[in-house]
Amino acid sequence: MKPVGGADGSARARLHLVPALDDGTPSSLSLSVGDLVVYASHGIGRVESTQSSRGDLPETVVLAFESGLRVTLPVARASEALRAVAGSEDLESVRSTLAADAPPTAESWSRRHRTMREAVAAGSLTGLAEVVRDGLQREWKLAAGAGGRQLAPSERELYLQARKLLTAEIAACCGIETAAADAWIVDQVNSGPEQP
Repeated sequence: MKPVGGADGSARARLHLVPALDDGTPSSLSLSVGDLVVYASHGIGRVESTQSSRGDLPETVVLAFESGLRVTLPVARASEALRAVAGSEDLESVRSTLAADAPPTAESWSRRHRTMREAVAAGSLTGLAEVVRDGLQREWKLAAGAGGRQLAPSERELYLQARKLLTAEIAACCGIETAAADAWIVDQVNSGPEQP
């Protein structure tokens, strides 16, 4: 899998998008067929094709995902919804987020669930890392308590979805298997607060 801006030297048509980053500043994203991008809660997709505008139809980009899902986006929407796969500099931010203590929460379960759902839907790397860290730490805390409780099923589902998305992106960024990326995530969370 090749990240955005592949260096294979082939002459391919490129789309130049300017999506907003997490901090609101624009960043140029150039897409070629075969490049990898992140599409929020869908995860990593490969650019399958681009289609020029025809008549009233806008210019589009077609993404293919490992699950078999194919998504066609107008370039205007793609510029808002897609981002480049994380780079090595982004991993340090993810590492420090995972290693940090989960903030104490006085939120109700429904508010916490809504916050998690919004973070997973947004698909930002930091947001996913926060959901994974908080979910893993809560899971450990509940398991260590009396009765070996678990996260609520819908909370666990969101945590596992965030973990899957984060694992896939770390694996693509580092060129490693997803199992190794998942082990790295657990190691980072373990390196933070003490666990039972």
